[in-house]
Amino acid sequence: MMRVVIIGGGPSGAAAALTLLDAQIPVTIVEQKSFPRYRPGETLHPGIEPLLDRLRVADHLHAAGYVRHAGVWSGWGGVMQFVPYGEDTSGPWRGYQASGADFDRRLLECAGTRGATVLAGKVSGVLFTTSGEVAGVMTSKGPVPAAYAIDCSGGAHTLARQLRIPIVRYSPRLIARFGYVNGRFDNPSPSIRSDQEGWTWIAEVEPNRYQWTRVTETHRRPDRTWIPHGLRDLEVEPSRSADVTWRLAKTVAGPGYFLAGDAAAVLDPSSSHGVLRAIMSGMMAAHLVIHRLRHEADAQMCASRYQDWLTGWFRHDVEEMSRAYRTAHLFGFNG
Repeated sequence: MMRVVIIGGGPSGAAAALTLLDAQIPVTIVEQKSFPRYRPGETLHPGIEPLLDRLRVADHLHAAGYVRHAGVWSGWGGVMQFVPYGEDTSGPWRGYQASGADFDRRLLECAGTRGATVLAGKVSGVLFTTSGEVAGVMTSKGPVPAAYAIDCSGGAHTLARQLRIPIVRYSPRLIARFGYVNGRFDNPSPSIRSDQEGWTWIAEVEPNRYQWTRVTETHRRPDRTWIPHGLRDLEVEPSRSADVTWRLAKTVAGPGYFLAGDAAAVLDPSSSHGVLRAIMSGMMAAHLVIHRLRHEADAQMCASRYQDWLTGWFRHDVEEMSRAYRTAHLFGFNG
């Protein structure tokens, strides 16, 4: 059976690869960067556990010993208070506070162990059939023909750029600056607090190592020396920034391709669904590829189903986040 090519080896790419490999479909992952790559810490919602079980990677990730937490301390537009995730008869639901670099590396290692070919290279073009369907990609290491291409390249939007798919913005331009500090911090975490110009997140990702994120509009972005109050006396690591403007590719699936994770849709980290959406969209794209290749399902039906599912989820979260920002009177959401 002809293989599937996945652009990007992050959570969405690894999830797609693991799903395809379980169906005995060969996979090539094209990844430009070496792992572990510099990443912010990841707050993983408890809802991710059944997905990790489904991908058969839960034991490998539990072995990492990630910090667990039962909820978040929130000072969103008011007094700081603890907001639990919930509970059932087994006890409180607990999320993970993981090092993003370690989480990504472990998922990609699992895909490689299961048989994925990981190609270190950059995508420079798209291959097409005579009828105009995507039939693979051209890379810096040569062509990779494929029955399907799944773009999991994140904010690079590799396939969208190659196929000239518009990226539609749903918010003002937002920038996240993030970094790490080492030392003792006695305030409760993970925590999120809003103010007049943006919001700040602080979480312990390893013993005595804290990751912080500051999200503002572009014209209010903090400089490279900025550190949240309370962390300024600790050992500081260099910070970086990322564009977290809410955005959605106008078309997220088509003949021979799917876009998944941040390559399809981006929301700022306050949604707390970034990794969850990345993994679920990678898995959903892979399931539809399997359905198409194994059962000869209609290609347009598969693309439409994915388009409706992903855009519906995105727009629901946009409504919820807009309501939250109106509460905090942030970023022009004051209506």
